[in-house]
Amino acid sequence: MLKGRRERLAAQQRKSERERLVDEVRLAEAEWRQACVRFDDALGADQVDYAIYLLEAAEQKLDMTLRRARMHWHADLAAQLPEFSMESAVVGSEGA
Repeated sequence: MLKGRRERLAAQQRKSERERLVDEVRLAEAEWRQACVRFDDALGADQVDYAIYLLEAAEQKLDMTLRRARMHWHADLAAQLPEFSMESAVVGSEGA
């Protein structure tokens, strides 16, 4: 009974973490889009330089956020899948 409750709590925490990561990805994408618009609207060398700086920073933030979300997503899927070994996945390797 206690084990079932722990599993439900862990699933709930994974879900809230997933929702938080989705929100972070959406925010990072919005910041990237805003930086693209700023770059498109830049006038003069100083504004272009600043827009490039913002665009590069927004791209890096989006990339980091997506990598963190992918790592969490894969870890979450691995936790939900039954035990799996590579030896059981190899089919017919000895007969070839």
